[in-house]
Amino acid sequence: MDNELSEKKPLLARQPIFDSGLAVAAYELLFRNSETNEANVIDGEDSATSQVLLSAFSENDISQLTGVVPGFVNFTKNLLLSDVPFDKKGLVIEVLEDITDSNEVILAITELKNQGYTIALDDFVYSPDKTELIKLCDIIKVDLMAYPDRKAFLADVKKIQRTRKRLLAEKIETHEEFELCKALGFELFQGYFFAKPQLIKGKRLSYNKQVVLTLIAQFQSPDVKWSDLESALLKDPELTFKLLKLVNSAAYSKGRKVTSVKQALTWLGLKKIKSWVILLSLSNLDDKPKELTAVALVRAKTCELLSKKFDSIDSDIFFTVGMLSCLPAFMDVPMKLLLEKLPLSEEVVQALLHYKGHLGIVLAAVLAHENGLWDKINWKLLKTMQIHDQDINTFYRTAVTWSNEYIHDV
Repeated sequence: MDNELSEKKPLLARQPIFDSGLAVAAYELLFRNSETNEANVIDGEDSATSQVLLSAFSENDISQLTGVVPGFVNFTKNLLLSDVPFDKKGLVIEVLEDITDSNEVILAITELKNQGYTIALDDFVYSPDKTELIKLCDIIKVDLMAYPDRKAFLADVKKIQRTRKRLLAEKIETHEEFELCKALGFELFQGYFFAKPQLIKGKRLSYNKQVVLTLIAQFQSPDVKWSDLESALLKDPELTFKLLKLVNSAAYSKGRKVTSVKQALTWLGLKKIKSWVILLSLSNLDDKPKELTAVALVRAKTCELLSKKFDSIDSDIFFTVGMLSCLPAFMDVPMKLLLEKLPLSEEVVQALLHYKGHLGIVLAAVLAHENGLWDKINWKLLKTMQIHDQDINTFYRTAVTWSNEYIHDV
């Protein structure tokens, strides 16, 4: 592991792109050169651009990061003019907004199009002089954040709709924005609206969510007994089924068949059972996209792996904090109100509310990395804790691969 961490690889995160039914249609892959820590995307003017892109996928095939859906990657001019060494089925080429439609750019995109690559125009603002680029593209991405004036946004959307290209709305931050764009005919949607609570004034917590929250509170109680856990699980056949399926998965079973809740409790242990019950019960909520469960898995596992950098630290509590950080999005209730209903330690509460302590510092770093907001990470503070950029980068990639193995079981 030390040798692997010592190799400088580009920082990498992924952001889901949804269809109108909130199923993941693709992932955008975000990069930063960890040597310079200066750019959110690959620097196309850098002579080492191709090497940066290649190193991102040489040991982690693109399918390990995106699964069966394609990956969107930003291409600057120099990268468009170079050889593209990736499978056209797994890659969507995003042409950055500052690229002019010169003859050599048009010829390069035409060649990529003829090879079968899907072309997307990034941060698109309509202009009649972009006719050639529009003809060549398959997808047009519209940045909501670029339109503080709603009337200007609606006017531009009408013009863009005339192109008859697939429209992707990006940087959607609220559920209301998602519904607006869907009504306007956008087919694809990108942004972290799905991982935020949908707060509706006067709306009460549904019965199903109340049951899940009660179950989580019971499992997080410091006084809970094994017999209480077994009894609670047996009252929920679907949860029991998922737990047994998880325990019998290849990663856990190691050839041993677990057929009862009691065996599962013994096999996983009390702390891991508590964490997994949180996730399995949340995944039963049918009004949330499957991707939210995937985010919870990646976040929890990354936190757990980073905890191993400390001596005498309980890694299970880091896993739990990563999982609980997704609770507001699942429940559509602010974190502060949720914590009033859960019997959590002050250490966990401070981490979730204020990002304090080792738990909170790690969680804040994982959240920033997950969103590709590397400028928001306090790297100096992390270094005092013996955590470096390559630690987070490697553990995040490991967590993504690990989550892909479990997502079907939850």
